[in-house]
Amino acid sequence: MPDEGSVARLLSRTFAVLIVLIVGAGALRLGAALVQNRVVDRLTLEVQPLGLANDRIGDTVSAAAWAMRGYSLTGDAHMLQLFDDAQNGYAQAVSDLRNLGTKQRRAQIDAEIAKGLAWWQNAEELRVSLPLSATAVALTEQGQQLFDDFHRANDDLQRNLAAEAERLTRRIDVINVTTGVGIGLITLAAAAIAVVTSMRTRRRITRPLREMATLLEKRAEGDKAGRARVEGLTEIRAVAEALNAAADQADLVRRHEEQIRDRLEALDNAKTDFMTTVSHELRTPLTSISGYSELLRDPDTGGLTEPQRRMVEVIARNAARLRELIEDMLTLARIENGEFRSELATVDLAEVIERAIGGITPAAAKASVGLHCDVRGPLPARGDGAQLDRVLVNLLSNAVKFTPADGTVTVRAAQDGDRVALSVADTGIGIPESEKQALFARFFRATNAIRNAIPGTGLGLAIVRTIVGNHGGTIEVDSTENAGTTVTVRLPAG
Repeated sequence: MPDEGSVARLLSRTFAVLIVLIVGAGALRLGAALVQNRVVDRLTLEVQPLGLANDRIGDTVSAAAWAMRGYSLTGDAHMLQLFDDAQNGYAQAVSDLRNLGTKQRRAQIDAEIAKGLAWWQNAEELRVSLPLSATAVALTEQGQQLFDDFHRANDDLQRNLAAEAERLTRRIDVINVTTGVGIGLITLAAAAIAVVTSMRTRRRITRPLREMATLLEKRAEGDKAGRARVEGLTEIRAVAEALNAAADQADLVRRHEEQIRDRLEALDNAKTDFMTTVSHELRTPLTSISGYSELLRDPDTGGLTEPQRRMVEVIARNAARLRELIEDMLTLARIENGEFRSELATVDLAEVIERAIGGITPAAAKASVGLHCDVRGPLPARGDGAQLDRVLVNLLSNAVKFTPADGTVTVRAAQDGDRVALSVADTGIGIPESEKQALFARFFRATNAIRNAIPGTGLGLAIVRTIVGNHGGTIEVDSTENAGTTVTVRLPAG
């Protein structure tokens, strides 16, 4: 498939367009704000103040005309005072009007001020004439004409300023509408780009990644044949190629593991077959050795000298050890072959303990190890009597074997809810802390046992744990080196 670019390029182009739109929207809003501020400034700082100044000029001339008319009719000096006040206000209004006026309005303002000046000159002549005289009447008629001319100019300027204010107001409205429409269009464009980008991202990024995730889930479920499609964006292609390479490597490793597992299983089966064959082949001559050693010790076959008797005892003792080893190996082979089964029934664990203690008592006496039993029967338990007897024999023989002279071995058993708890505690050499995790491994022997040349095969506890597990029970070991070991077994109550 052709290279469709990279994720970075796709996202960069999209974000670049969005940034341009955002900057454009900001620039549009800023430009509109600047233009709007200029229009507002012109309206509030020029047109409206100019209109107010023009209103004041018209008001002062009207007030002065009213005061002069009153004086010419009544001769009241108070009216002259009002006339003078209006004249002072007019001068200030004219100054404001000239200062606020622009070049475009200078001619119209000057024309209005000239007509106002003509009226003020007429008013000054009327002021010095006698009230109600012919001269005063003539001046009054002339002043009325001049007053009307002034007010027409004043009204014309006021109308022009009002029209200008309305035009500026409409311009502000147009700017606001235009800005709103522009920003709205930019927003719509940004939204459209976001939608398109989302669809393209889903098609070119999200969908391939989801397909890869589905492929990984299928591989986890056992479907190892699938591979990711190498297509699309550069990064997606790289991920797909890496995923396929990892899948190929995993398949290669799995095939190697299967080959190794098959070889190990074949070796394990060969070892089990060998152990079974050897054990069976050794059992027959070993039975003959044990039988003839018994016959040699029988007084009816003729007496033995003391050296001969000791040699026969050595033969019998080692034959017994070999028999135990063979039985352990055969049991282990049965366990590995899945042939080891427990025939469960209700048994009195107290009787099993009593028989086991009876069998180990001679060995304990010979090793000068004291045996203590704290068991009160009956203790009904659900189990296989022969196998439980083997558990007790293995635990007790280990306890006696690993306990120095003058040590003690204590057996306790009691009902514990729906379980029967059995413990065998000794004051022997214990187990090193670092070796406890391997305690139930086949053929495991603690270093202190090897160092002290204590005989054993390392199969006893592995067999014990299997038997206890088949009974639905648990086994725990609490041991401290040079202090002793306590093995606790819990079995279902009968």
